[in-house]
Amino acid sequence: MSDVDFSKPIVDSGPPAADAEERRALRLILYDALASEAMGTLTTGVFLVGFAVALGAGNFAIGVLAALPFCAQLLQIPAVLMVERWRARRDICVFSTVVGRTFLLGAAAAPFIGGSSAVLTLIVSLAIYQAMAAIAGCAWNSWMRDLVPSTQFGRFFGRRTAATTTLSVAMAFVGGALIDAWTRYVPAHAVFGYSLLFLLSAIIGYVGVYLLRITPDRPMVPVEKTMPPLVLLFAPLREANFRRLIIFLSSWNFAANLAAPFFTVYMLKSLGYSMTTILALTIASQLSNLAALGLWGVLIDRFSNKAVLEITVPLFLVCTLAWTMTGIPWVEPMTLYLLVVIHMLMGVATAGVGLASGNIAMKLSPVGQATAYLAANSVISAVFAASAPILGGLFADFFAAHQLTLAFTWTGGEKDVTVQVLNFQSWTFFFGIACVLGLYSLHRLSFVEEPSGTTDRLILRHLMLEARRSLRSLSSAAGLLRVVRLPQWFSRP
Repeated sequence: MSDVDFSKPIVDSGPPAADAEERRALRLILYDALASEAMGTLTTGVFLVGFAVALGAGNFAIGVLAALPFCAQLLQIPAVLMVERWRARRDICVFSTVVGRTFLLGAAAAPFIGGSSAVLTLIVSLAIYQAMAAIAGCAWNSWMRDLVPSTQFGRFFGRRTAATTTLSVAMAFVGGALIDAWTRYVPAHAVFGYSLLFLLSAIIGYVGVYLLRITPDRPMVPVEKTMPPLVLLFAPLREANFRRLIIFLSSWNFAANLAAPFFTVYMLKSLGYSMTTILALTIASQLSNLAALGLWGVLIDRFSNKAVLEITVPLFLVCTLAWTMTGIPWVEPMTLYLLVVIHMLMGVATAGVGLASGNIAMKLSPVGQATAYLAANSVISAVFAASAPILGGLFADFFAAHQLTLAFTWTGGEKDVTVQVLNFQSWTFFFGIACVLGLYSLHRLSFVEEPSGTTDRLILRHLMLEARRSLRSLSSAAGLLRVVRLPQWFSRP
């Protein structure tokens, strides 16, 4: 199949049969993404944490659940060898996906087992599911690297992600409504509402498997000679610039995942918010994420991934530090409003970080060697990302028994006045530490070189002006319509 510009509708430039096949391939890529997003929304994030808490999981178990997707990335090492040996990316992706998604049924059955075994069943089922997803993801990444033109990564994946984020918001509403209804009418067995979500997600997942199976594959670029396995796996580490990228992404993933997996736990246990409130905040974050995706996609293609990261990473760190303010007594009346602002800004930041970090890894991977390079990046970054929530779960009880407060006191008047400016306790310790570690990762980003891009100060100022113009346009009715409009390549020919 010839290269396709995924950023705009395909125009007649060849035989009608070939044009129809290209349109069909684009639709299948989108439909698969939508099925995967719907499945993931119901089995991760707020719903997974709620399921674990309902089963009686402790802090360490929740940390392990958060680490599973990253630990599973270690399987990309054998997956690289499988892809390079068999060179059948679609078949590997489909087989691994169908096996993994079957274990979502095992997770759904966890409440029927009861006791401590229920939490163990949930962990084991999701571990196998994530392991198979990692193998499938290795093949899929290489597949997409050769299928999508590198000059269109920003717009294509930005618009694709916009469509999946729209569906994610809708599925969050559906999942939240189902859990609330189940809890209202069957309060004695509220945990089984989560089982129903996992069962539904497994069914949707099987639809996604079918879509993957009928999506056309592009033959891998032939290699002149087969590299030994160890040489193949360590080749990315010998390339200086890609090694610098791995250091940045590894340190960033550790910092981000030291805090992010516990935001929901913090709101449930420390702030005492209901699942409905947490879902509303999550949806606000997803909507802002959706609104920003198109902006970041355009700016990535116009400037560079690194330029976008130098804006969105600091924004994410500011939001992480702002979480520590929710534990200050005088902020308590405004806590919910503060959380709304934090979630919305964090949605904007994660849109840029997620899109740019994925794109820059693809961009710096040599054509024909993308499998090994992307797998090396995923595996090493995943080790750091997995260790962060596990350490968080281990030290959660220690920090729960300690408190660090910084306050200013005014004396000499009729009444002494003390104002707390920092109050670290329990999870807020992790939020503050994550912000400090994130500053180190931002420093490591400065050493990464991205070809055909520019990040000098003048261009960054122009980038910010473009961002402000784009955000102002979103405030109009036309801008809002542009946010919710599906990509043009979604429609049938």
